[in-house]
Amino acid sequence: MSAQETPQSRTIEAHGLRLHYLDWGGDGLHPMLLLHGLQDSARLWDFFAANLRQSYRVMALDHRGHGDSPWAPPEAYKLADYVEELTQVIEALDLRDLVLIGHSAGAKNAFIYAAQRPQRLSKLVIVDMDPDQQNPGSAQMLTRYRAESDVYPNLDAVVDRLRSRAPGAPLDLLRQHAAGLTRPLSGGGLTWKRDRNVVDHYDRPDAWSHLPRISVPTLIVRGAESPLLRADAARRMRDAIPNCTLVELEGGGHWAHHESPDAFQQAVEAFL
Repeated sequence: MSAQETPQSRTIEAHGLRLHYLDWGGDGLHPMLLLHGLQDSARLWDFFAANLRQSYRVMALDHRGHGDSPWAPPEAYKLADYVEELTQVIEALDLRDLVLIGHSAGAKNAFIYAAQRPQRLSKLVIVDMDPDQQNPGSAQMLTRYRAESDVYPNLDAVVDRLRSRAPGAPLDLLRQHAAGLTRPLSGGGLTWKRDRNVVDHYDRPDAWSHLPRISVPTLIVRGAESPLLRADAARRMRDAIPNCTLVELEGGGHWAHHESPDAFQQAVEAFL
């Protein structure tokens, strides 16, 4: 499949829903599937995907309740639902020798899948996610998500919201991402595309026991200032996964791959 300037919008049936994903095409034989975190969307990866399609066949998934995928019943936003959804997407698309990359909650989906079903994977990249049930950083993030409004007066307000979490990210990246995360309201303004029930019903079970069972080569990327994946937890993860490398990106937090996109791409390409 040849590379394209913009991704193709596609859907796939998985775990009871017709999910949306972006197919960037690509010149490589090996597929790459990109997973976003809580409240995010497939557009998280636009800049990275556009660059990596020169070497891989790149796809980015909108998980249930996010982006342009349909919403699910509130009780179907558990971690187990996301892992099963991922399992069925990979099987339905018949992805093999897959490079699986996830950020935040998407990384947790990815590493649990890798521990359970490594046969279809070639490499795994975990971007700033811990296996803890709870920690101060994740608790503060969820508290903020639950307290903030879903409605914004304009795109600049959404950009300001994204800049507050990734202050070092380039403006063009933030604007493109903001547009992908929101949809217009009939009376004016914008609203988050994600279902608020995701924030209220998503669970965080302890997942440390999965790490020793990950058999594929793994890269952990941590933002050096991340409040969610602490430095000690990242080192413990590296030691728990049999074939694992840890890279820290300076000058960024939980969204360090947006604040230092070039350094993130270089780290991933060096690993791959």
